Amino acid sequence: MGNSLVFKKFGNVSIELVSGNYRLRWRALGQRFCLAIGKADTDSARIASEARAQEINSDILFGRFDESLARYSQAHADRIAAAKQELDLREIWEKYKIHQKRRAAKTTQKDNWRTVDRSLDKLTPEQLLLDRSELVLPKLLQTYAAATITPALSEINAACNWAVEAKLIKDNPYSKLVKQLPKQQQGDRAREIFSVGEIKKILAAFRTDKAAAFYANYVEFLALTGFRPEEAIALTWDDLTAAETGKLSIRVNKAYSKGELKGTKTNERRDFPCNLQLTKFLSGLPKIPNSHNLIFSSPKGTYIDQHNFANRYWLPIGRELAPIKKLSSIYPVTICATALLRG
Repeated sequence: MGNSLVFKKFGNVSIELVSGNYRLRWRALGQRFCLAIGKADTDSARIASEARAQEINSDILFGRFDESLARYSQAHADRIAAAKQELDLREIWEKYKIHQKRRAAKTTQKDNWRTVDRSLDKLTPEQLLLDRSELVLPKLLQTYAAATITPALSEINAACNWAVEAKLIKDNPYSKLVKQLPKQQQGDRAREIFSVGEIKKILAAFRTDKAAAFYANYVEFLALTGFRPEEAIALTWDDLTAAETGKLSIRVNKAYSKGELKGTKTNERRDFPCNLQLTKFLSGLPKIPNSHNLIFSSPKGTYIDQHNFANRYWLPIGRELAPIKKLSSIYPVTICATALLRG
């Protein structure tokens, strides 16, 4: 064998020239690896060797290196190219982000989008193919808890639904990923609902606690309706509307979360009908002046800080009165939805 010459490196992967042929050498998983690429006789051969070296280095960095080297063979590359008749998941996601850049809330872009980006970095080119969608969830669950990737999977589903509508792909193979998550890992959704008695005890505790009493009406509203806290926080007096029949309803078209007023979780307006009990409750609420005309404001007249409320009032009071498995610091009271209405 002739002398080898290293003419380029990508991280730990070296491209060598050996007797007129390209060869890759690198170290990973405590072992030395070597892969012959082919004759170094054309620019396309050089480009192919550099692409393969970059792929291997990237896989090492992101923990997806295939020590069997099967993924780096030309036969495998040919299969991927033949299978890729549509955009892959990464390409769809990047197009979707551009489309949604001005529409999506900043918090969504900062949190959920970043999780999607990191999740896709964990996937190999094969796992990004739409016809290999069954490979995505098992791979991500090797790194993330189900609760962590649930928002990411929802974003992936939304991106692919958009791609179908835009006629970029034929169908969405990721539509059922969230439902396939292990049930024991689905977090707060598995929590038990509060009993009517437990809710009444919690409300009584709020009303008799000097510091927490200001929020008692807010807590009771959530218990009566099952509203998401971020939607209840954003409600204004103008959102209460009376139909021709005289029945009251609540317009829901916005939410306040992480310091930002944005659209609802579904980005759709809905009208919540009020029964007699809820109508009587809303009619008896005091109108506390505040700059946003909010029905439920903080003591300072601004939007309620849900994180602050949960940690200073909800959890301390709730822990004294209800089983801990029923408490949620993220969505307090929503899990006791409409229990008072049933009681």
